Amino acid sequence: MPDPERQAELFAIPSPPPGCEAINDRCMLRTAGGRRMVIVSGIVLAHYAVGDRIAEAHARLALVEQGWAEQNDVARAFGCCARTVRRDERRF
Repeated sequence: MPDPERQAELFAIPSPPPGCEAINDRCMLRTAGGRRMVIVSGIVLAHYAVGDRIAEAHARLALVEQGWAEQNDVARAFGCCARTVRRDERRF
């Protein structure tokens, strides 16, 4: 009979590295050294300085409009509400 603790070790889910936040199963937000990258399926979709509000809004909008993530997932990862994402859509 296999040991359940050993089985859990074999299929452990790795924790993301520091500064990374999962948006969904294919999108990730990574922050390091005052820069932020939005990564989709291993490809950088956007990169910008942490304080750049316009670039951040553009990155949120790109994720939603291109169908990579839902509004609620994007809002949670970026620390805003879904209403802010909808405002970005109207502005741009």
